[in-house]
Amino acid sequence: MKFTRISSFLGMTFLLAQLSACQLTETPYSFVSPQQFYTSASDAEAALTAAYTPVTDLYGRVGTQLPDYSADQSFPRAVVGRDQLTVFSYDATMDLIGGYWQHCFNGINRANQVLDNVPKIAMDDTRKKQILAEAYFLRGLYYFHLVKTFGEVPIKQTSTKDIASTEAPKSKVEDVYALIVKDFEQAMKDLPATPKDRGRAAIGAAQGLLAKAHLYAGNWAKAAENAQAVIQSNRYSLMPNVLDLYNPLKEDAARTEQIFAAEYSALSGLNGSDLVGFYAPANSPPVFSKTAFGSAFGYMSFYNSFNPVDKRRQLLDTAYVNSAGKLIGQADATLKDRVIIKKFLDPNSNGANGENNFPILRLADVYLIAAEAEARQNGPTAVAYTAINTVRRRAGIPDLTPGLGKDAFIEAVLQERSWELFVEADRWYDLTRTGKFKMVANVLNSYYPSRPVQDKHRYFPIPNVEVLSNSKLEQNPAWK
Repeated sequence: MKFTRISSFLGMTFLLAQLSACQLTETPYSFVSPQQFYTSASDAEAALTAAYTPVTDLYGRVGTQLPDYSADQSFPRAVVGRDQLTVFSYDATMDLIGGYWQHCFNGINRANQVLDNVPKIAMDDTRKKQILAEAYFLRGLYYFHLVKTFGEVPIKQTSTKDIASTEAPKSKVEDVYALIVKDFEQAMKDLPATPKDRGRAAIGAAQGLLAKAHLYAGNWAKAAENAQAVIQSNRYSLMPNVLDLYNPLKEDAARTEQIFAAEYSALSGLNGSDLVGFYAPANSPPVFSKTAFGSAFGYMSFYNSFNPVDKRRQLLDTAYVNSAGKLIGQADATLKDRVIIKKFLDPNSNGANGENNFPILRLADVYLIAAEAEARQNGPTAVAYTAINTVRRRAGIPDLTPGLGKDAFIEAVLQERSWELFVEADRWYDLTRTGKFKMVANVLNSYYPSRPVQDKHRYFPIPNVEVLSNSKLEQNPAWK
């Protein structure tokens, strides 16, 4: 099943969740209290569903735009301020930055509400443990997004119960990662082997993201151990044809590789994804989607970095046939010096709402985590080569050159991650965690002839409204 928005539930029970990091001046006179709501198994299920909703909220736009427009693969058309990300002219008042923070802390508070209140509900014990495991998973997921985006952030392990409890100071990055690891490990104890429903977490999602969190935190042995455990569980396999991964008509088959994703549906009342409309050229309907905005494109330099026989390059294009049957190529002003991104296409979309699920973790990512972690710990061993070559073979390109030194091998893995995971909200974080983010200053085109990235852009600033409303919260030092 796809998730629906539980409007009345969120509007009442989770009033304070919406204010996870903000302080109100008004006095709330009435709301549905936890004591009134958390009384049955159905209440527990509804609360858990509400804790999942910020996942789709986050990846509706902001979760992809914030990192992807900052990196070296895609760029936005210069409208409504998104170009500030590409030219690094944003500040702490930018709406997209505030939205990212709010979605994550909204999800954290909802997960905490589940953890605070579900244990006392009389219901099937096995299902109760699974619900709590999913809540731990979600809290770990939201905190992983926050720490890699903002660095030091407040740690909240209980739900917001009053205005005073909305205030909290920042915690060190290593402490945030410690909580993430603890939450994913706790989730693994009771998560099922297969998801209860589409879009829900199973043990592989927790262990795969645990491996990724360890990689980001520099715990190479733990990253390799958990990545290999996911691979060797044989619960997942690479889709034979990489192009099928993104075909909304084949999303069920793609679940063999998609370990965890934001689930979208174009049906009325459900959450649709309009990424297809962003990437589709404005005059292209219905080839790419029913509605197309032409708001984001790929860099020509990124397209040219692929081996011409790489199957993944077919998810990009330098020309297309528009709705009038005319071939639009690089000579046309509407496409000059930019590349069409075809990863998220849905010709059967409902207007701009597509069925395209957004991958948050898939097996190819886990293979590359395994390759990098193994190489950082033990050098480019046979195990590391096997992991990266598994991904390369599916892409139809030759195995990686044997005998590389440690640094060259790791660089090859990072490049492979760029090709494999492009516009999946991953590349910017690979660049920031490895200290390579300032290299995007050299990724230019006629639309963006200058990209003055600075040291302070390693992390985004904490949204200004959060600093103003939380007396215990300090702005990131580089942004003061």
